Amino acid sequence: MKLLFYIPGLVDGGAERVMATLASQFALLEHDVTLAVDFPVKENSPPLHPLVSLIELENGHRATVKNLAILLHKERYDMAIAAIAANSFKLALASLLARLHDKVRPHAPSPATKIVLTYHGFEEYKTGTLSRLGMISLPLLSRLSARIVAVSDSLKDELEQRWKAKRQKLVRIYNPVFVPTAPTNFQLPQTALDLEKRQNLVLSAGRLVPGKRFDLLIRSFHRLADPKSRLVILGEGPERPKLTRLIEELGLSEHVELPGFVADTGRHYANAKCFVLTSQKESFGLVLVEALAYGLPVLSCNRGGPPELLEQGHHGSLLGNDPQEHEVARALHKVLEAPGDPAPRIAHAKSFDVETGIRHYNDLFNEIQLDRS
Repeated sequence: MKLLFYIPGLVDGGAERVMATLASQFALLEHDVTLAVDFPVKENSPPLHPLVSLIELENGHRATVKNLAILLHKERYDMAIAAIAANSFKLALASLLARLHDKVRPHAPSPATKIVLTYHGFEEYKTGTLSRLGMISLPLLSRLSARIVAVSDSLKDELEQRWKAKRQKLVRIYNPVFVPTAPTNFQLPQTALDLEKRQNLVLSAGRLVPGKRFDLLIRSFHRLADPKSRLVILGEGPERPKLTRLIEELGLSEHVELPGFVADTGRHYANAKCFVLTSQKESFGLVLVEALAYGLPVLSCNRGGPPELLEQGHHGSLLGNDPQEHEVARALHKVLEAPGDPAPRIAHAKSFDVETGIRHYNDLFNEIQLDRS
């Protein structure tokens, strides 16, 4: 197949990481793959395989849509896949423009590109005007697209019930996650005792933004009052100054670390004793699957995708919908004291591995091609 993936940029966001993974894996399967981005990114980029052709569209929404339409008309991709609401909206507009151009030139060389729109978050509509349009216009986008992908059943229900996406166009495909199978510089824990022997290192990860509620995690960690415990929060974002001040105010400078963007997160998972996600709500939770893949016990929010991923708490502990500091601290203390058996977590994480995700997307693309025929 000839495939086009379209994202804002190669930044370290969940949706962008997923699209870079999909593009790279389909290229390795000998498909003709292009990744189009709105703007270039010079650092903290997710890895992209050299087999993927990278195209930087001209910045600015109008210019982007125009250039994307030209690309669709000229290259005649079998499928074009966009991630997040704003880019899904722009891809749909570009597809309309390309089809209008085809009508002016009726002897088009091949059928128009089928578009697949993927949605990755509950609150994408809050990130800008185009993102809001990408949600409000879902009844229309449902008609223009071949399929609309949600990354969890809870998000799929939200797109249908709140935003009126057509049920017959909606499909849920969990995000593909790289799961360690043969680590070279560490060993995955085999028993609960392996985890119990580790130092009390609490790990979390994500963009430093308000919705992740890292301030709640830091305050909760402070309540542990354990001089031997440490907290590491991987990621970068606008909340760094606020979180740094909070760490200093609580006297935690020697116990809490904000290392920023980390390309190789494996060593942190391999040293941690547990993983905590205190987000208000998550549509999926890539980091949860990564933590499970390393055998770690996880504490997570109880809204959105995490209850699905953890099978309603069977593979991890779910916090309340609006947990207080003492509740998180109590849960942290409990899991550090008894981290449990890593084996079921490692086995469960494999159901979200890259091979499974690629197979589901490949099945979807083949189904769309059958619809076309």
